[in-house]
Amino acid sequence: MKSGEMFMPHSSIVHDLRSARSSGALLTGAPLPTLLYFALPIILGNIFQQLYSIVDAVVVGNFLGDLSLSGISVASPIVDVANALVIGGTIGVGVLCAHCFGAGESDRLRCMNATALLGGAVLTLLIAVCGIAFSAPLLRAQGTEDAVCREAAMYLQLVFAGLIFCFLYNYYAAMLRSCGNSRTPFFILLIFSTLHALLDVLFVGVFSWGIRGVAFSTVLCQALSAAACILYAQRRCPPLLLRPADLRFDRRMGRTVLSYAWAAALQQAVVCIGRLLVQGMLTPLGTSTVTGYNMSLRTEQFLFCFSQGISAAMVVCLSQNLGHGDRPRARRFYRVSVLAGLALIAVLGTVCFLFPARIVGLFSDNADVIAAGARYTGTMAYLYVFAYLGEIIQGFFRGLGRLRLTMIASLLQVVLRVVLSYLLIPVWGMYGICTAVAAGWVLLVCIEGAYSLKKAKDLTAS
Repeated sequence: MKSGEMFMPHSSIVHDLRSARSSGALLTGAPLPTLLYFALPIILGNIFQQLYSIVDAVVVGNFLGDLSLSGISVASPIVDVANALVIGGTIGVGVLCAHCFGAGESDRLRCMNATALLGGAVLTLLIAVCGIAFSAPLLRAQGTEDAVCREAAMYLQLVFAGLIFCFLYNYYAAMLRSCGNSRTPFFILLIFSTLHALLDVLFVGVFSWGIRGVAFSTVLCQALSAAACILYAQRRCPPLLLRPADLRFDRRMGRTVLSYAWAAALQQAVVCIGRLLVQGMLTPLGTSTVTGYNMSLRTEQFLFCFSQGISAAMVVCLSQNLGHGDRPRARRFYRVSVLAGLALIAVLGTVCFLFPARIVGLFSDNADVIAAGARYTGTMAYLYVFAYLGEIIQGFFRGLGRLRLTMIASLLQVVLRVVLSYLLIPVWGMYGICTAVAAGWVLLVCIEGAYSLKKAKDLTAS
């Protein structure tokens, strides 16, 4: 054995890590380190994005009490639906952007960028107007108590007024990631998530603006995040540079963009609407149960930051490599994404199983709220493996451009979830929700799992 041969494995690892950080890593680097290096800023960004709502809940629970906390909790699913429509659309456009970038089609990318930006902004403003107009009626339709309804409606109307900033940040963050830059959106979000926490305390704890202070803080930080992303893209990312003359809506490109965006937007929204319908079915069980369920959903959304980060990174890797013509490499990214997701949920699920009450107790000191939330979080702990698999499988099909398939599968699992919730909640209470949600995840994995293996095999065969 030659001197130094024993160090070859270490040298290989170092080489893989260095290649994962290179500018063309998504097309040339070793799949696992490249995926993890690209996914880490997305995961951290997802976590800090969740901090917007988690910090709101913590500040409201400690400074304003249970009434305002209930207002935030019943408003959250409605905000989630609006955000899902906005963010889901940017996910679909991001797939198209990554494909163009990987194929080196700069002119088509510029046309797509301008068309998607203008069209998305108009649609977001329409959603915002509808949200402002129908927030209170929707809350009343759920059977929300009058006092809670007033708090929630005030919060919702202010958040909807700033929805355009949410779109602009998420749109440019998706475009930057599609061009291979996942770090800049994260650093921008890190800065303004920290500012958001400080402003929450200032507006609510010092200025005593109540629930309006929470909404003002959220909208202001989203506006600053959007401005920072736009400035970076215009000055530091040539593929995304848009001059005034470029800002034209191309109808033909608009149809292409819509074909990618609408299915992704509806898919994200359908899942959130399912949560909203389930929340309405919980109302007869009392405010503490509804609040506990929504606090446990915050924990669930935190867990999904990891699976969604892996999935989002895989979508970009798949799309760029398919655009570049390297289909076998796209399959390898799918395989390592599944393995990474399973490893993560094994650890995170164990934490949820062992400490459910302590986790929910971060948001409230009400014993009934903690008990209700802990029942959900503890029961679902190891069942989240199906949610993780489903998210990664859906990411695979998004990367292939099969967004209608992901939308239909999501719709079917939500229908099953809602039907089972209607049947089981009156009998089993919170455990009825657990059964319904888990059944939906299993259905989605069954529908798409086997087909994804066939499509992955086809990639290698091609």
